[in-house]
Amino acid sequence: MQKPYTLRSTVLGKRKTRQNDNLVLHLTSPELSSTHLPDQSDSEPSGPRSSTSTRAPLLINGSLVAHTKKKYQCTFNGCEKAYTKPSRLEEHERSHTGQRPFVCETCSKSYLRETHLHAHARSHLPESMRPLVCEREGCEKRFWTSQHLHVHYSWHDGAKPYKCNEADCSEAFAKHHQLRAHICSTHAPPGTKPYRCEHEGCTKSFNTNQHLRSHQKMHDNNRYTCVHPSCLAGPDGTPTFFPTWSSLQSHIRKSHPPACPHSSCNDRTFANQANLRAHLRLHEQKELELELQGIADSDNENDKPPKKRRRGGEHGRDWKCEAPGCDKDFKSKRALQTHTNVSHLGKRNFVCHHADCKQAFGYKHLLQRHLANVHSFEHSGPDSSEESSEEESHKKEETHGHRPDFNIDMITGNTYAEQASENLKHARVLQCPFPDLKDFPVESPANASQEVRDTRKTKCDYVFSRGYDLRRHLNALHEVAVSKEVIDAWVRRHKCTP
Repeated sequence: MQKPYTLRSTVLGKRKTRQNDNLVLHLTSPELSSTHLPDQSDSEPSGPRSSTSTRAPLLINGSLVAHTKKKYQCTFNGCEKAYTKPSRLEEHERSHTGQRPFVCETCSKSYLRETHLHAHARSHLPESMRPLVCEREGCEKRFWTSQHLHVHYSWHDGAKPYKCNEADCSEAFAKHHQLRAHICSTHAPPGTKPYRCEHEGCTKSFNTNQHLRSHQKMHDNNRYTCVHPSCLAGPDGTPTFFPTWSSLQSHIRKSHPPACPHSSCNDRTFANQANLRAHLRLHEQKELELELQGIADSDNENDKPPKKRRRGGEHGRDWKCEAPGCDKDFKSKRALQTHTNVSHLGKRNFVCHHADCKQAFGYKHLLQRHLANVHSFEHSGPDSSEESSEEESHKKEETHGHRPDFNIDMITGNTYAEQASENLKHARVLQCPFPDLKDFPVESPANASQEVRDTRKTKCDYVFSRGYDLRRHLNALHEVAVSKEVIDAWVRRHKCTP
């Protein structure tokens, strides 16, 4: 009769085996009983090792951690949570990223975990489907989980687990919201809401916990970070953080302004992305204009003279005049409407304000030109400056103006001198300080022209209302280079002096 197999050492354990436990199952049989077997006492343990054997440390996120089963640790800054499964870590990371992939098909609410969605989906089912029923007399409430049923039983028994922690107050309540309402009405200033911010120096309160959590993000100085490559890795190896959205946007505008990628612009920067997009559209229009011009040149083959290029180009003129015999087109609806009012309806909305003139014009720049040429002595404000016309055709559409009467004062410059003297009396302009340049840290250039050397002691009678014009005048006429900051400071100082 054959002997049964005997078990020398038996080990019972879970599915996961330990790294340092060499567990061997030895079996003997009659055929092998007389056979000499090598001694295995040196290479294999005679029995199971103690469960308290030292566990090898694990390398988690670049650091060795001993005595832990949670090998999957969160990598977000400031979070020390770890999990035993990667699926749990993935669920946790959604709380940092804000991803809520599980959406209810009935009410479109979203959740971080699938179990949360299943728990929510039961709220759409009728109460009769809840399996757990309260057995107290006269109570027919039903619940989904035993936890909710036990809480309900505690309510029947009169349990009040929520006690007030304020000094000299022994009130207790069955519901947490009742405790919050008690604290707000009894132990807080009038008008305090149930959810109060506990940040030092903050006295705000809110009606819901969600509003409180949104508010608490304001107190986090690391709430926003700049994603520009130069800011993601700072000098100390940490990214650049900002407490508010407005401070982040201000940083981006100052440190990383949007720039044009075209080489012809030499990294020209803009105040915002909208201005950059408008500028890039100009590049696109220019490229299309070059393509159209190349096609037109190939078609003409020097048979016809080249067409004169219009201001703004030919591309994008989608607004065409529908008046009979008029083939003009424009780039905007407003420009077309202005053309229709002036050319076809005869509207003249810009009227000269002088009582003895009262001439009317269809365009504002024509009125300004009229005031500068005809009424230049009376009209000497900033509006009389030279304005560029929008379309060359505008010059031909108005024929109401007349040529100004030239006189000896205008030719000799006496008119300009009288206007400058009048403006200086009313402190509307500033006179060129040359040759008294003691307020400007400049030196006379060694290669100055003889004409400039001869006029070093001659007082300059030119007047200016802007520091920009004065700086260009000093550089062009007197060969004196002054920085913009010095000129602006001088203008502010003299404009404030009565």
